[in-house]
Amino acid sequence: MKKIILAICISTAGWTAARAGGDDILLMAERFYSAGDYYSAITEVMRYQCLFPSGPLYSRSMLLMGKAYFRGGNYQAAADVFTRCHREFTARRDGEEALYLAGFASLAGAAPLEWMKSADLYRVTYPKPLFAEELDRDACFASALGMDLAGAMREVRRYRGLHGRGKYREEVGRLEGLVCEETGRPRRHLWLSVLGSVFVPGFGHFYTGNYAAGFLTLFTNAFFSFMIYNGYRLHDTFQMVFFGIAEAIVYQYNIFGAVRAADEYNGKRNRDFFKRVRLEMSVPF
Repeated sequence: MKKIILAICISTAGWTAARAGGDDILLMAERFYSAGDYYSAITEVMRYQCLFPSGPLYSRSMLLMGKAYFRGGNYQAAADVFTRCHREFTARRDGEEALYLAGFASLAGAAPLEWMKSADLYRVTYPKPLFAEELDRDACFASALGMDLAGAMREVRRYRGLHGRGKYREEVGRLEGLVCEETGRPRRHLWLSVLGSVFVPGFGHFYTGNYAAGFLTLFTNAFFSFMIYNGYRLHDTFQMVFFGIAEAIVYQYNIFGAVRAADEYNGKRNRDFFKRVRLEMSVPF
């Protein structure tokens, strides 16, 4: 009986201490966040939210949770938390910041269309935005990640017109350099790759710089064509039919290979460009 009473007393004391220390719990979460221990930060935030579902620091805890998810690389979870924070605390500053960060998390996750939706909602909801410069900076990166290079240059000029000496001017300048460099690079056209491969097997591979595959395709098609001709010359029907089927298969592979080679070349270029653009984008928190 004494043990049961003691356990109840300890549990009650612990519960009382936990409920009395809401500020301390969130402070601990912030310390974990500052130290880079994002998992522990999220755990402490969850503990605060469980104990204080109507606490005065609830919106602040949601922002911290979203930022911890973001720093941990889970951009989708961060966007979801920020979106929920905005819905629940629209009239607060934390709600405005959450809506901006929801869009930024989508942009960091290479989803410029989702960023555009959040940005439009932000402008409508907050006519006098606190994060106007950040939003204009993000518009430059959103256009670049959407491969709208001309649009990215327009957004860069717009940013400079609105924020001549803004805090992101150097960052936007570096982005402008990347866009100019990407604009000047020659790309591989799908129709040219396919059309060239129709007349010269292996052209698509040569066109995209894959010379080994190009020579192999050209040699294989030439060899099979010679064997068909040789069968015709020797009146060997089996040889003609066998190598004719083989040539048809290899020739079709040549056409499909031309399509894939152009797509892979441009896709790799795009991925490299996206990576460099995202590296230039600083996190506003």
